[in-house]
Amino acid sequence: MKFYVTHYTPLVERKRHIIQQLSTAGIENYEFIETKDRDILTGDELKKFNKITISEVSLLLKHVEVFKKDTENELVVVFEDDAILCPNFKERLDACLSQLESEDWDALFCGECCDMHCEVEPGKLVKRTDSSRGTCMYVLNKGIGKRLYDLFLSQEEITHPIDWWFYIVQPNSGLKYFWSEPTLVAQGSDTGLFKSSLRGEAPF
Repeated sequence: MKFYVTHYTPLVERKRHIIQQLSTAGIENYEFIETKDRDILTGDELKKFNKITISEVSLLLKHVEVFKKDTENELVVVFEDDAILCPNFKERLDACLSQLESEDWDALFCGECCDMHCEVEPGKLVKRTDSSRGTCMYVLNKGIGKRLYDLFLSQEEITHPIDWWFYIVQPNSGLKYFWSEPTLVAQGSDTGLFKSSLRGEAPF
């Protein structure tokens, strides 16, 4: 299992905060995605996008960098840099993944977002849905990153940020989404721990 953190490099406080959390959770096999910062995006990188902000483009491209790293032989866990991990995070994640072993699944969305929740059967921690959830944390099954990267390449224009992008590509891709209940990660920019780096910017 490999862990990735999408990170906007000027926000050093966020990096320190999540490194501390990963250490507390006993997670060592992680990598920060620090390319594709909004300040250095090229015209070629921007031409595929419309109606979303440069910050949203930057974040989406950081997730795409994760997709490109998929080796097809390990699970991929993705955090955004404002993620706040729940207590006993690793044990709770392992419990969710254990239940998914009997399921045909592609992506597990574990992050808190807009109070979006679902009811699960007694004793269950995961549920199949047709919808994505926020991207402050999700898990990709083996090889799914490559499928997502191919979907990204196939699109001539992208008009939605990464969380909505996951939702939009699902019907035609047949990707199988699950949610964890309860969620395993809160979003620091929603709780007030961090100022949002995405909101308040006009689309380009």
